[in-house]
Amino acid sequence: MTGLTRNQCMGLIALLAVLLFVVLPSWLRAPSTLGPRNHPPDDYPDLFVESVACPHRRDVLSNGHRSEELARLRADRYEYDPQDGIRAVHRYLEAESCYRAEGYVRGAHSTHRAMVALTIRVNTDYAAARLNLLNALERERWAAALSEIRRLLLLTDHIGRHEYVEWLRKNIGKVAAKASAES
Repeated sequence: MTGLTRNQCMGLIALLAVLLFVVLPSWLRAPSTLGPRNHPPDDYPDLFVESVACPHRRDVLSNGHRSEELARLRADRYEYDPQDGIRAVHRYLEAESCYRAEGYVRGAHSTHRAMVALTIRVNTDYAAARLNLLNALERERWAAALSEIRRLLLLTDHIGRHEYVEWLRKNIGKVAAKASAES
């Protein structure tokens, strides 16, 4: 009976040793997480929430035309600078507000349609950037994650303090370091 117990003990010790050699390296490996949370918060801010009023300089109708023209110029630049898309939507809202105040219904509808189309485009790009960031973090593709964080920071620059934006700002340096080590 002692021989059987001795064999069981040796088998148990061998099993523990194998488990130790398999599990220990994974515990000792430096974690690839970016801190307490590897992923950004699930609660992200809306890009467009504030209402915009017509400026009270000069003539209301000319303010509307000026705002609409500035909106078109910014919208054309959105492809190169995400902040221009945000500014364009705000200018469209401003122009629409001016046209409504002046009673220029046709202009208000026209700017509203342009604003809605651009808002959809910007919000779609925003959602894609958030999804791309999550995928890049999960796959530890740090250069791609860095690119998405930069894009998201440009899109959310006007928001100010929000948990999601703070997470992006806090982790851009860590992701940049990992991206530079990756290349």
